Amino acid sequence: MSTAISDDNKAYRKLINRFPLRPIRDDEQNEQAAKICDQLLDRIDSLSPSESDYLEVLSDLVAKYESKWDSECASMTPRELIRYLMDQNALAQKDLVPEFGSPSRVSEFLKGERDLSLEQAKRIAARFRLNIAALI
Repeated sequence: MSTAISDDNKAYRKLINRFPLRPIRDDEQNEQAAKICDQLLDRIDSLSPSESDYLEVLSDLVAKYESKWDSECASMTPRELIRYLMDQNALAQKDLVPEFGSPSRVSEFLKGERDLSLEQAKRIAARFRLNIAALI
């Protein structure tokens, strides 16, 4: 066995030990997988063939998990979606002040007294890595 193949197998085993290629079942696993994908993408031009294969499969697992989340939330109104995101991320109204501009705007939106402005939607979409269309 050549040294290059041996090194490639070692790199692959190291990745598998770090994050096994199994279905992603929760947000924590998804976040961990996404970080590994980002790290591999940072050196995409120097990945070994096995590392490239691992990245391809792991990114497919991330996409599958995230698409399941997208379908759950597709039928939600922007208000329901933001409440859901707050719940999933253990956020209070005060945590969304940077996106809304003031505590009263957060409160008014959540009570249904105000709609999202385009700027608020952009900031919320950026914070939660959402397609802005989900908020409009």
